[in-house]
Amino acid sequence: MVLNLQLGTALVDMYAKSGDVNYAWLVFDRMEERNVWTWSAMILGLAQHGHAGLVNDGYKYFHDMEHVHRIKPLMIHYGAMVDILGCAGQLKEAYAFIMNMPMEPDPIVWRTLLSACSIHDVNDNDGVGDKVRKKLLELEPRRGGNFVMVANMYSEVGMWEKAADVRKIMKAGRLKKMAGESSVSLGGSIHRFFSGYDAEADCEGIYQLLDGLSLHMKMVNVL
Repeated sequence: MVLNLQLGTALVDMYAKSGDVNYAWLVFDRMEERNVWTWSAMILGLAQHGHAGLVNDGYKYFHDMEHVHRIKPLMIHYGAMVDILGCAGQLKEAYAFIMNMPMEPDPIVWRTLLSACSIHDVNDNDGVGDKVRKKLLELEPRRGGNFVMVANMYSEVGMWEKAADVRKIMKAGRLKKMAGESSVSLGGSIHRFFSGYDAEADCEGIYQLLDGLSLHMKMVNVL
């Protein structure tokens, strides 16, 4: 089977997203040609399933992408590296990585690190969480989801007064957390779905299809 660019990238993406990073790497390594999307699939796969053992792999792919293959990393690649470091609990290293970025980090990058701080707060001996919270609220002072994250982080460590203060700020500013959102690209159009809000005209048909698929899977399991 010929492993061309399109097929190879699709396989790397599939294996990486499913958590089988080793198979993703095997396919990636066999590919003679790689583009920015191939590198994205590999690095993002490491980010999604990152732990201490994959940090060095992440650094290697990130370095080789630019310095060996001359593909300039995009914001999404820097965010993936922050995610890899954050998942491994290396908060100080992730913060330093952000501060050394050649571009201004976007709120998503900061939010990625803030999420890691909430999981690995026991490792945060350098006050990274406080720095990230401050920066994120400066960048997006009207995004309710950021305030919810901050309030929850305070609550998780028993800092009830600070959590209450954050929620008071939200109430005073009439800030609300945005509903969960997903999107599907179909026929050149993007269909957006929001949690608890069925604005799509074809929602009834979609639900009927999902019910049919669910029934079919149950019948297959019985047989």
